[in-house]
Amino acid sequence: MNMKRAFATATILVALASGRDAHPAAWDDARSVAMAGSYTAVARGYNSIGFNPANLGLSDRPRFQLQLLSAGSSINNNAFSLDDYTRYNGEDLSEADRRDILAMIPSEGWEFRGTVAAATLSLAAGPLVLSATGEGAATGTLPREIVELVFFGNTMGETVTAGLAEGEAVAHADINLAYGYRFGEYGWGELAVGINLKYIYGIAWFDVGRSETSLTTVSEGIDADGSVLIRSSTGGRGMGLDAGMAARVGDKWTLSAGIRDAASFIKWTAETKITEYLFTVEGLNAETAGDSTTIVSEEIERPVESFNSTLAPQVNLGAARLCGDFLISADIKLGLKEGPGVSTRPQTALGAEYKGIGFLPLRAGISHGGFHGVSTGLGFGLKLSAFHIDFAWASSGTLLPSLHDGFSLAVSSGLDFYAKDAGDPGQASRRP
Repeated sequence: MNMKRAFATATILVALASGRDAHPAAWDDARSVAMAGSYTAVARGYNSIGFNPANLGLSDRPRFQLQLLSAGSSINNNAFSLDDYTRYNGEDLSEADRRDILAMIPSEGWEFRGTVAAATLSLAAGPLVLSATGEGAATGTLPREIVELVFFGNTMGETVTAGLAEGEAVAHADINLAYGYRFGEYGWGELAVGINLKYIYGIAWFDVGRSETSLTTVSEGIDADGSVLIRSSTGGRGMGLDAGMAARVGDKWTLSAGIRDAASFIKWTAETKITEYLFTVEGLNAETAGDSTTIVSEEIERPVESFNSTLAPQVNLGAARLCGDFLISADIKLGLKEGPGVSTRPQTALGAEYKGIGFLPLRAGISHGGFHGVSTGLGFGLKLSAFHIDFAWASSGTLLPSLHDGFSLAVSSGLDFYAKDAGDPGQASRRP
């Protein structure tokens, strides 16, 4: 088989398994992306949604906020960089090339993830937030064994059975109503708790329930048969709950612990169906790859009753400290189960923001773990009185700002009003 076709085919399979670029609200806030996600103890006002609603109860919150627009997206994989794709795509691959490509794929397979999130016209009034957000996430995995079979085949006459791909995607819009309650002041500082109730409007959901193939190498090429079973829906309704606790220790430290989607469900009722794709391949080789009779496929679709799904919960732990014109923050994130946009692999992050230039805050961060591995964030903001706009870029899989294994982009804007005794909004002396 022509190796450039094989490489392109593998790329397409992963993209299909992952669905459209679709996440959690962390990716729609540019300040968070620039600080590599080290934002749990920093977020205030409507930005507390997705991190910890208890931050709304702290005394350094804004008096009033209006979000104009916030949007962000992330796309990455765990194996190949853009340079790798440019080097090999469209080329006739030598055996050495194929072995190099295979070595890049981890034992758990070639994983691909995409996230997107957006919000607009969110309102924060003291400890209360009303926010509308839209988000989605997709994840897919192509087993390493499949790539190896495509590149090198198997022993003549031997039959190999393997899973083709795994994938799940969800998109939904939420109406969030969050409240933070401050217990009061103590000798060491203040303590607050918070809750976010959300109405979830399900937009789309699909899951690869079964995906398998059987391949046999014969003298004419490769014979194979297999099937892919996908359950999907295009509409549903549900509810969700976020909760947390936060504390300010003295005037410099903030500690924050929240759980996103501590409880949730979406009942999918619109166009609920199972689609099974069946295929048979006979004598596939370089000469017959373009023959329409070589690959025979069939699609079987049947409706099913409504079903429920849940959003994967994630624990966010954060600490932040004001150091003159600098704000230093650290986070630990841990998904309690795997799901689109959420990983059970712990992620740690460290970020900093410099506010010494008043109207031009500068931000940077680094994280490790989770799905992204090593990630670096960079960004800046513009503050003109109450108005602000923020920009951010983050790369994954490298310490250097580049596309590498993937990237994230975000832009946010809004109006922030603080109480008169909260100090100059450009200074870091009173609040994060």
